[in-house]
Amino acid sequence: MAVTNISTQVIIKQIERAEKLYQTNQYTALHTAINFIKEHLERLTEAADYARYYRLYMLYISAFEQINMPALQSYLSALVNINEAQASDFEYVCSFYTQCEEHIYQKALILYPYNESLHIHYALKLKEEQRFDEAITILKYILECYPALTEARFLLRDIEAIQLEILCQSNQESDCYQLLELASSTHNLEVLKGLQLDERLDQTSLNLAHIQVALWENKTANNLKQWKTEWSLLDLSNNTKFLLADYAKAFMLYEMVSQIIKVPATPQFPENDYTTFKGYQNHINAFINSGWQQAQHSYVLLGNAAYYYTKNKTILEQVVAQGLTLNPNNPLFYVLKAKSFFIEANYNDTGAMYHAAIKNGLRISEYLLYLLEVNSRIESWQGILDIVKQFHIKNPPTLKTLYFKARALFKLQQFDEALVVINEALTGFPLPPQSYAPWFYNLRMSIHKMNQNYDGFFEDLNSEIYYYTEGDSEYCSTINMAIEVLLEKEDYEECYKYAIYNHEQEYLSPELYPVFQWICFYDFLNEKPEDLAEASTKDLIPEPITFTDYRNNGLIYWMTGNTNAGADALLAAASLANNKAYYLKLALACAKEGFNNIKSIEICEVIKTEAPEACDWKTDYEYANLLYQEQRYDQALLAFKHLLQSYPEHSFFNFPKDQNHMLLQTLKNITKALGYTKAHAKYNAMFLSKDEPSTDALLEHLKWIETSKTDVLFSRHNILEKITTSNTDFENNEPELLKAIKSKITTTYFS
Repeated sequence: MAVTNISTQVIIKQIERAEKLYQTNQYTALHTAINFIKEHLERLTEAADYARYYRLYMLYISAFEQINMPALQSYLSALVNINEAQASDFEYVCSFYTQCEEHIYQKALILYPYNESLHIHYALKLKEEQRFDEAITILKYILECYPALTEARFLLRDIEAIQLEILCQSNQESDCYQLLELASSTHNLEVLKGLQLDERLDQTSLNLAHIQVALWENKTANNLKQWKTEWSLLDLSNNTKFLLADYAKAFMLYEMVSQIIKVPATPQFPENDYTTFKGYQNHINAFINSGWQQAQHSYVLLGNAAYYYTKNKTILEQVVAQGLTLNPNNPLFYVLKAKSFFIEANYNDTGAMYHAAIKNGLRISEYLLYLLEVNSRIESWQGILDIVKQFHIKNPPTLKTLYFKARALFKLQQFDEALVVINEALTGFPLPPQSYAPWFYNLRMSIHKMNQNYDGFFEDLNSEIYYYTEGDSEYCSTINMAIEVLLEKEDYEECYKYAIYNHEQEYLSPELYPVFQWICFYDFLNEKPEDLAEASTKDLIPEPITFTDYRNNGLIYWMTGNTNAGADALLAAASLANNKAYYLKLALACAKEGFNNIKSIEICEVIKTEAPEACDWKTDYEYANLLYQEQRYDQALLAFKHLLQSYPEHSFFNFPKDQNHMLLQTLKNITKALGYTKAHAKYNAMFLSKDEPSTDALLEHLKWIETSKTDVLFSRHNILEKITTSNTDFENNEPELLKAIKSKITTTYFS
């Protein structure tokens, strides 16, 4: 093809082809295409087409050849000369920060003063050249513009740590204030501890050093106490105040936040009228010190304090309005606005504000975490599981996401799955104070309670209260859970101790007062506190619905003497309870106390059919004995036989025995009432097995022999022998009868 026949369109098509070859890494063909375009470049007529080739060639020489920085810079200059240079062109050249020349950065930053990539590249160059102060200033400026720029924040900390190490190892005396600033920024406790003794620092700076060390080394409760008694009285710098406020926010101590942070002054922005790099440097220093980000941070802290601590919606709305006026693109203010709607249960607008926060830069991971709270409030348990699943696709599990997942599974009654998640969280993560750890223990306690795993329950209780201060509301809330468990364990002595503790702390749950009253009523060894009111029918719930309603009504009826109503209410409670067996047995005890045998029998039969695990020797004996008392002898006999077969060891060996042997006597009486003569005689004969049988038993057996038409001569002899040697009055001339039998035996067997 002749040169004269090559058109502009052909060159443009070659540029398009070369771009595709670059994208597919076809190096040989790309080399040929680039040479062809370069040879006929003058055929191009539009600046945009030249710019397209220049950018392609810059990529080509840096990707497939040894980097030729002079060539890159010359092509960048060519783009500038034809007015086609873009920020991305400067970003590309400046990304080679070990080779790119200083003047390129200076020109780029003047042209694009808010470009985060250019500033990060320049900071890397300054770090490479050990110009740490300049690098720190550049990064502080770009973080003032973009506080969520994680890469810049990590780079800043890295540079500050390097500079601090160099200063500490230097033989020359270092600026103590620079050391304090760097040590504070990097949380270097070793240096901070040394600065606590540095006499060159003024008192305000010493306060910062002392407080920072205390925050890192002491427990949260101690730090809060020290704030109230000491630190709040000191002259604190703004840096110290924000340090304390951020610490308090991290541990949800919003009462402390509200005491530290006040409404900020209006930021004073510098004029953006510089034309030289020196002017740019002056501008960014002034911008860093303008207080723009600090003011926004203050509003965010005040907003969170209003939401979490004071619950003051008016202040929250004012803070949001002032913050958005200051920076309408700060996503954290949209988050606060969402929370203001969340307070009033306006979930549609809550969601809309979280969407607005996403559009303004809120990370998707944070957005999903906020949605967890909304779905929890509206009790969308499946929605929570879906959100957690989405979160875990791109993010590792956290204690928060695992807690919401476990709680959702618990609410959906998928208890085994919930237990797996809880165990994973408690064994696979650090469990610091102010984390979700105590909530996990509390949730597992609920599962243990439901499964009646009381040992596991109290192990987790001890783990949970470790995170609380003894006697505070959270501590006592956990103790309230234990009161119900101890009640169901029938450990009334411990139940009383726990209940009176919470009562004295004024944290005993209102729904547990009937339980506490009943413990004092039922067990006379438990002394009733003077300030504990007597149970009254006024405390009854008129239309009970829940398990707690029925349980408390049952206990109140019992204590006020209406045992029939009490037993009925406890039966209803049992039908709703996890520990059905206990409340059925409690209903039985209530009915028996009222001597209502019919209802007691009905409850025993419910226990046998609906809660057989509650059956034991005592309940089965009570059932049989109640039938006997009601003269339902056929049923009573069957019940007693079942008792003997089911609990032979207890019935024959462990059951208390006296002269009358209550169980045997009852069986004897039942068979007598039913007219079962032989069975009656059999049970009576058992009384004769004693070394010293009672005279009544002997006489009764003698009467049976005489009326049974059986000639048991030796048995009559033995019984009469026992009777005549006892210290009782004779009723039917027994000595004469004995003589007659002896005579007959002699005549019949020995003559």
